[in-house]
Amino acid sequence: MIDLGGVPGGASDLRQVGAAIVAAGMIPVIGDGVEDALAGRDADRDAVTLAAAMATAARAFGALACGEVVPAAREATGIAAARQASGRPVPELARAWTYLLLCADREGQIDAAHAAAGRLRALGGSPGVPAAVWAKYPDVDAIADRELVELDIDTDVAGAAIWIDFQPAGASPVHVVLPAGDHVIAAAAGTRRGWAAGTAVSTQKSLRVPLAETAGPWADVARRVAGWGGKLPPPAELAWVLGRVHARLALIRHGDTLEAWGQIGSSEPPHLLGGDDGVAPIAEVGRVLGVVAERIHAWEDHAPDPDRPLLVEDPGGRTGRAGRNDEPEKPTKWWVYAAIGGAIAVGTTIILVHDSASDRQRVELHYP
Repeated sequence: MIDLGGVPGGASDLRQVGAAIVAAGMIPVIGDGVEDALAGRDADRDAVTLAAAMATAARAFGALACGEVVPAAREATGIAAARQASGRPVPELARAWTYLLLCADREGQIDAAHAAAGRLRALGGSPGVPAAVWAKYPDVDAIADRELVELDIDTDVAGAAIWIDFQPAGASPVHVVLPAGDHVIAAAAGTRRGWAAGTAVSTQKSLRVPLAETAGPWADVARRVAGWGGKLPPPAELAWVLGRVHARLALIRHGDTLEAWGQIGSSEPPHLLGGDDGVAPIAEVGRVLGVVAERIHAWEDHAPDPDRPLLVEDPGGRTGRAGRNDEPEKPTKWWVYAAIGGAIAVGTTIILVHDSASDRQRVELHYP
């Protein structure tokens, strides 16, 4: 199913259509993020790991298990930092630092709480932090009187965007001066991203951030669908998507409407199935699937496609076969075809009868 959006029903409509497809005995194209791609959304690989880390942190925080919260939340801040460096929105950052601040406060870790409060303020704050907690960790100059460390930062892709502590720091390679202490360094170049977290010390003069490919397996499909801008695509575009996901049929949702499109084979472009019968409100998905089922049966029986006109000979094409005087060729009388057909039938009968006899007579037919 291709979702062009434009309807408040959202996910509930998609679930309804998906359930109807399965109930009709058809196999929907799902799994590995292809559903998001067919809606024009690219499900990055690191988005999955970020969501998992945030879910672990939230569950542990609810169970008051700060020993489990901290590693999950710190992993989330690193992944989110890399996504931030690539220009992605990262609302997870503030939530992760909120968990870290509240856990540090609960366990009396003053320095960690001050550091988390500073990160949160730089990100614009968090409504999840009570005013009493904010008051305990006022904004102070945390880098005053701290040793400064010079550091060269590079990546395996030249010109990658470098972010340090959730702020842009230039393009790789960069030379920076950091206060000694904990830092989060992220880098991104296109769909390749990476991050590193640790303590800056004077003995380490350089850092290389490896970048991993984070584009989802269906990124090309997501870009293609997103490029349609919520409008029905040309048949050639739809054919590309169908070929990419190995499907012959598509239900296209736009607004509150479904349209059934399909193709017998890759040699022809997809077309609307059933004309007006292939278009219906989402609530009437069963009717649209009925049209789809009829077309599938027709294709499997090698019957003519009812949505396609039968091929007929162009009368004008006969002119090229006209006689010397360029006169249009006259249609052959029906009785000529009948006579030829009858002769072939009789000849075939005679040959079969005598060939099966024991004396093997030879029969020759001569026509004027």
